[in-house]
Amino acid sequence: LPLDLPEGAELYLDRGYESHLYEDLLREAQEVVPMVIRRRNSRRYLPWMQYLAIVGRRVVETVGSMLHHLFPRRIHAVTQEGFVIKVLTFVLAHNISLLTQKMAG
Repeated sequence: LPLDLPEGAELYLDRGYESHLYEDLLREAQEVVPMVIRRRNSRRYLPWMQYLAIVGRRVVETVGSMLHHLFPRRIHAVTQEGFVIKVLTFVLAHNISLLTQKMAG
């Protein structure tokens, strides 16, 4: 997975990405903080870190599902640029919708 993240960014990962080698490489080479949801029998299991990872992951999943509901079943685009423009407009529509809801109430 190519990552272009700023230094100190938190990367939320689920149990499928629990590899101590890759976590250490992310920390050292790219200076990214991996927030991994671990199994209880893991050697690096810390309850307070698990709480933060689960709460952060929940936010990511919620935003993803909210965006998913805005998208149509199919996005018809002839070119890659057209597809990207359509996806960007859906994300922009989602952000505008959230702003109007926040301003209204």
